Amino acid sequence: MQIFDELTYINNTSLALGFFDGLHLGHKVVLKNAVKIAKKNKTTSTVITFKNHPLNYLSNQKIEQILTIEEKLRILNHIGIDNVVLIDFENIANIRADDYIKDILIKYFSPIAITTGFNHTFGYKKNGNSMLLEQYEKIYNYKYYEVPPFVVDGDVVSCSVIRNKLQLGDFISANRLLGYSFFISGTVVHGDGLASELGFPSANINYPEEKIKIPHGVYYVQVIIDNKKYNGVLNHAPVSPDKNKSEVHIIDFDKNIYGKNIFIKFITKIRNQIQADNSDKLKLQIKRDIGFAQIYQHFTADKKNG
Repeated sequence: MQIFDELTYINNTSLALGFFDGLHLGHKVVLKNAVKIAKKNKTTSTVITFKNHPLNYLSNQKIEQILTIEEKLRILNHIGIDNVVLIDFENIANIRADDYIKDILIKYFSPIAITTGFNHTFGYKKNGNSMLLEQYEKIYNYKYYEVPPFVVDGDVVSCSVIRNKLQLGDFISANRLLGYSFFISGTVVHGDGLASELGFPSANINYPEEKIKIPHGVYYVQVIIDNKKYNGVLNHAPVSPDKNKSEVHIIDFDKNIYGKNIFIKFITKIRNQIQADNSDKLKLQIKRDIGFAQIYQHFTADKKNG
């Protein structure tokens, strides 16, 4: 997959348009359609997206994201996208919608097809939408595909719904809509050593600042280390007003992994944080948390096999 950090000429490509935060199940339908058309016509698939969330510019606020840009690019590559063009939103924010089609999409990409979600908007004051893209398809000789709402168990899959569920710590529902487990990744760093003193050594990573914030608490997680999966219990706690630490005890694991990059997938919340009166009570609570994780893991495995 080729990545371009500015507009570049890629002729006769199959375009997919959107910010694609989360790359949820609905997004994947859009992207896979673009890939399918590209293969059918023996050309390339190209995603046009933004380096930062458009609301960073429009609302002058820092918008936390479900995926970092690096994570998003990795998933796009896995889906089979050939090219990704990353644009600075502020450079095109004031372009009229019809000019965006003519001076950006047609001029740089001469697309054979354009695919978007049903609610995709673009151009100054979001004046461009699916109807405009469909209106221009015969004029500029491309085929437009609008992907309808993707519904899972009565929920329309959308970033806003997923973000709300993540902020509530409802990973079961969020993961169902994402189509994968919400995750964080980072390098294992040294902690305060308290967990080891209690007999439950843990791996510490700093929670990525650009990721959407989740509630403080204790979670059942799965940890990926060197492509191997382990079960774990993670404590997500504040270390300052704007920083959080994720400390995970990896069950039945005793290797030194300081300095390694690990992935942590959130499966479900076990409990809120509590203040233990003494170390014995804390040990007992951690044992209960580990027991919960082991039972949950076996229950879900049996459910899948059944």
